[in-house]
Amino acid sequence: MRCKALETIRAHGMLQKGHVLAAVSGGADSVSLLHLLLSLREEFGFSLEAAHVNHGLRGEEADRDERFVRALCAEWDVPLHVLRADVAAEAARTGEGLEACGRRVRYAFFDSLARGEIATAHTRDDNAETVLLHLMRGSGLRGLCGIPPVRGSVIRPLLDVSRAEVEAYCAENGLSFVTDSSNASGAFARNRVRHEILPAMRTVNPAVSDALVRCSASLSKDADCLEALTRELLERAKRSFGYDAAALLAAHPALTSRAVETILREAMREKPQAHHVEQCVRLLSAGGAVQTEKGTTVCAYGGVLYVRTPLRRAWTAPIENDTAVLPFGRVRIQKLSAENIQKIHKDLLPSCLCCDTIASDVFFRSRLPGDRMTRAGASGSKSMKKLMEERGVPACRRNDVPILTDGERVLWAEGIGCDAQFALTPQSRSAWMLQVIREDKG
Repeated sequence: MRCKALETIRAHGMLQKGHVLAAVSGGADSVSLLHLLLSLREEFGFSLEAAHVNHGLRGEEADRDERFVRALCAEWDVPLHVLRADVAAEAARTGEGLEACGRRVRYAFFDSLARGEIATAHTRDDNAETVLLHLMRGSGLRGLCGIPPVRGSVIRPLLDVSRAEVEAYCAENGLSFVTDSSNASGAFARNRVRHEILPAMRTVNPAVSDALVRCSASLSKDADCLEALTRELLERAKRSFGYDAAALLAAHPALTSRAVETILREAMREKPQAHHVEQCVRLLSAGGAVQTEKGTTVCAYGGVLYVRTPLRRAWTAPIENDTAVLPFGRVRIQKLSAENIQKIHKDLLPSCLCCDTIASDVFFRSRLPGDRMTRAGASGSKSMKKLMEERGVPACRRNDVPILTDGERVLWAEGIGCDAQFALTPQSRSAWMLQVIREDKG
């Protein structure tokens, strides 16, 4: 087991962040993982802590598991964090299934403690079961890729190790562990896969678990390729506040669907439902609007696909260290000297303004009623609403346009440029170049 785990660790660059939090339930898999990590601390140079969650679902048995993990970590001198949770009550409150709720509670706890990597004890058998579960649920390609060795800060050093190899490792090293009686219950889908479906499949192919894992590894490569192509498509199709519908439709249908799914997922911060993705794909050619989860609406008009999230309330953002933090990202300010001003490319002029006469107490905010600007070369001022309409900014996104102001005047607005009195001239001695970095794609 140790050799296989080391191959996985090195192949995927694990144990490189200086601190590891091991998720320890007390079962054979997690005890083996903790024992392995202890033996690797000096070689890889990381500090080690453990975390245990008592879900409150198995009464005295769950308390027994907690006592076992506490004693084990005390014996091995590993700092331990314990969460006692009422998962049944939480699941009833949110409407989730017990498995899904338990997983969410666990990972939220782990994330709150993490100072580097979070190590979980998923094995090759867990991966095979996951692939089969996703297949039966009609998952797409990404779901059929199974459990990834690394996802964000979560690492899985035992992912290429079988459950039988884990048990052999425990026997070889004299490791004791506890057994979760719920693992034998037919109430959970994973247990039925483990105890009924996979054994039946082994009568056809004794190595079916290995076959499922090989399949998932192959599909992972395909998924990575499609993900890269999807990102390229989104970059080509990106417009100021949406995505070019024709560009999305011109791609292969598989990429179009993936691109729309990505747009929705990044707006809602969760995976969208398949039927919502299909509806939004149809919008690209038919136009109209679709209501999805969390108050999100996707609309298509003028050849552009927009994601309309609930309108943000009025906001302000002060400037500190040449940066303003916005509700959806940030504005970075680059200060330019007179020499650099002369070298500015004309395409960058809408992002610049002369700051020779700007007071130091300027800040960014969302639009307000009565905002007006006079654009360079224009004969008179226009309302911000009118200027945004002319620039094609949809009404649902106008509160997201950062406006630079001194409290009385509008100096600059994203996508519109600066007011005429702050336009760059050959006599400008100093300037700001403003870059809006959007981290919220919604």
